[in-house]
Amino acid sequence: MNRYMTAMTKAILEHNGTLDKYIGDAQMAFWNAPIENEGHADDAIETALAMLEELYKFNQEVAQEGTPAFGMGVGINTGLVVVGNMGSTQRFDYTCLGDSVNLASRLEGQSKSYGVQLVVGESTVKASTRGYNFVEIDRIAVKGKVKPETIYTIGVTDYAMHKKFLKEYYAGNWKEAIKLAKHLALNDSSTTEYYKLMIERLKQGCPKDWKGHYVATSK
Repeated sequence: MNRYMTAMTKAILEHNGTLDKYIGDAQMAFWNAPIENEGHADDAIETALAMLEELYKFNQEVAQEGTPAFGMGVGINTGLVVVGNMGSTQRFDYTCLGDSVNLASRLEGQSKSYGVQLVVGESTVKASTRGYNFVEIDRIAVKGKVKPETIYTIGVTDYAMHKKFLKEYYAGNWKEAIKLAKHLALNDSSTTEYYKLMIERLKQGCPKDWKGHYVATSK
């Protein structure tokens, strides 16, 4: 575990991130404080990609030792937060708080629900300037929120058919969306798990109160 955490921390620090804390086997990091960084959104994305590359290398190493592979999900969000020394007179930490932090945590939690390793919020996509291959995967009201958030990942191969799938899905034409998802699941290996999970959701039938976005019931 220490080797894993070291590899992930290295990726954060090498891409201008501030390591906030370890939460079990997870890491929380932020950018643009204490040193101002105009490219903070892109640095956060670069960090995520570097972490996933480090995870791949790490899993190759531990496999030779007979250790099961580690899994990881990353959530990225951009927004206003409060940053500083917070706590009590007995103990405090340099950290960040705010609704944007909570949303980042919710996005990370949804990575497993969508079968992708990286979930990026729409504010980060808008702030990015480096031309990543962002791919919309859903509109979702995360737990505790009413307003839907458009969420993205990086790396869908058949983008044209994926857009058709989303169009039918948002419109409530779920039978047609299932057909497209089944085709994509067979022909787009990078996101097969995503389409399989969406198919399972779609098989339950479109809700009567469908408003074009999914309402999450878990974090």
